[in-house]
Amino acid sequence: MIWKKIFKNPQDEDVEEEPVEMEFIKEMEEREPVTLQMNGPGGDPERNAVELNLKIRIDDENQAGRAALLLASTTTSEAETVFKRELASLGWKSVATEVGGLAGDLPQKITRALVGASLNAGVVEKKRNEMHALMHAALEALDGFLVVGMLEASVGAKIAIVRNSRWISVAVMGDTAYHAVAHHERCGLGVMHI
Repeated sequence: MIWKKIFKNPQDEDVEEEPVEMEFIKEMEEREPVTLQMNGPGGDPERNAVELNLKIRIDDENQAGRAALLLASTTTSEAETVFKRELASLGWKSVATEVGGLAGDLPQKITRALVGASLNAGVVEKKRNEMHALMHAALEALDGFLVVGMLEASVGAKIAIVRNSRWISVAVMGDTAYHAVAHHERCGLGVMHI
């Protein structure tokens, strides 16, 4: 592993390193490259954009956080619907909602939005352990998204909640700024065992 090389002590020279699996390398070489479609000077003159078509495999219950981040990152309702359908095929439940306003007002708005969306979509039930896990994951995600002292900042965010039999994750992705010309992206992620 790479971390073993980084933290290797000079005294550990005689320690054998794990061999790299050749099948993995061969598999990586055989994959088709990711293609980017650029719209702009050569395409649509009205819009500069990059369209990514990626293959990401989610096959482990420990990847609920990754799934929530991907769902929060969707930029169209079609992409969101397709991704939620794929998660449902795994037996996972998911929902996404949006909130906006001043950062100081968001904790109450976010609480109502994520609890309401989660209950209405059947992602969680009104059970102590499920609501507790949802709120802890949301708190962790908000700690990563909002910085202390941003009370007057303008915020627009998409919240995604993904749940499987063991984990619930909340991802918040959006823009924040003190001034309209200074908007920039932020994200936060929280994962909690149910």
